[in-house]
Amino acid sequence: MVNIDMERLVMAGAYFGLSVAVVAVGKLGRDLFALRGGRRLGHALASEDNVAVAVEQSLFVLATVVALLGSLVVAGETILDQAADFATTSLAVLVTLWAAEQGLARLVLRGIDMEREVVDQGNVAVATARAGVVFGSALVLRGALGHAESWLTRIAWMVAGQAALLALTWLYQRLTPYDDLAQLGRRNLAAALPLAGIAIAAGLVVDASLRGHGATWTDDAVHMGVALVIAVVLLAVLRWLGDLLLLPGSTYSEEIERDRNVGAGLVEATSYIAGGFAIAYFLT
Repeated sequence: MVNIDMERLVMAGAYFGLSVAVVAVGKLGRDLFALRGGRRLGHALASEDNVAVAVEQSLFVLATVVALLGSLVVAGETILDQAADFATTSLAVLVTLWAAEQGLARLVLRGIDMEREVVDQGNVAVATARAGVVFGSALVLRGALGHAESWLTRIAWMVAGQAALLALTWLYQRLTPYDDLAQLGRRNLAAALPLAGIAIAAGLVVDASLRGHGATWTDDAVHMGVALVIAVVLLAVLRWLGDLLLLPGSTYSEEIERDRNVGAGLVEATSYIAGGFAIAYFLT
């Protein structure tokens, strides 16, 4: 006969219910941010069939779950202490993801009115790029918060990780011969996919580097620095190999800027994410 640990089963059910509640609060927060500008996300999604809004909403929900479950450290011995641990982590996750969507993404997509493009214009390219940044931020959170250390230490690494993600996305934009942001404004989904892919890959690399904590802050910083250098080198190599092996007779840049080839953008984005997984595997 199978023995069932009822206490553990009840706790799992409780955490599942609380996680659903956190996702609901996250969605409510996004709705309120949009409502401040006179935009109703629910109406845009249900009545206007706005795919761009759906892309952002879907990735935000997924990012919330990934960040919350990866960051959750329940160290308290009593139910109240455990509830406090869960509430604190949930608040940190939601605030950071809201900040990533409203702040970090603005730094990546400089000069783009994201709400107007996504909600009013239904620009799937802008939605995809911003959603990629938010999901990458969730991965950074998973690495920075998922340790039984002081909150000051975890927040410090969270800030450092978000800065690293921002730096890698900026570097990618410098490497592309075309203007990424201008392409997004022209609804070029092919240009949005690699940008989202590099943000997710950066999140994977930072997440893995933060999970291998050393004995000192210096060790941790060196570990992250080495991981980021590897990521930069791999970014250039993957772009070169893609042009050479995957697009014979053409290049990513030509396919994305000239032909708006979504397939080429998807291949490039996937190669970056695959590279991020590979680096993460060897770092952990």
